[in-house]
Amino acid sequence: MNIIIRKAEIDDSRGLGRVHSESWKAAYKGIVPDSFLEGITAEGREKKIADAISRGTERIYVAVRENQIVGFTCFGKCRDDDVDDTFGEIWGIYLHPQHWRKGIGAKLMQYGLSCLKNEGYKKVTLWVLEKNENARKFYERFGFRYDGTKKELYFDGIVHEIRYVRDL
Repeated sequence: MNIIIRKAEIDDSRGLGRVHSESWKAAYKGIVPDSFLEGITAEGREKKIADAISRGTERIYVAVRENQIVGFTCFGKCRDDDVDDTFGEIWGIYLHPQHWRKGIGAKLMQYGLSCLKNEGYKKVTLWVLEKNENARKFYERFGFRYDGTKKELYFDGIVHEIRYVRDL
């Protein structure tokens, strides 16, 4: 399977919106209230992603297979106030559910970690929903560990997100 990872362009917004919405609905079913997930649309996500790409405020990289966007990652400087400038962050990795467990997520993770290391970061963080066992196991395979930091999010109900960290 030939996967190309490249920087996202504005024309990728539709594919990114589709991947983002479908991955949320599949990965967070039973974790995030259905009422919230039902409100997520590819069109809504497409607009937000297009705005972010246009502003240049997010570093988004897509995984392309057979000219179709099947996943993406975002990463950069850690956004948390309690860490210093040596921390980068994987802001997210999303795959269309049809492409789970095919090694594409691993390629996106390796790409993000490599870029962050090349930029001089010494550690990297990411946030994961506490009850998302599949994602937690995936991140743990890459050496990430829960650092004891937790926060509450509200998605038509309270869910907890926990921070993972690892050295680069």
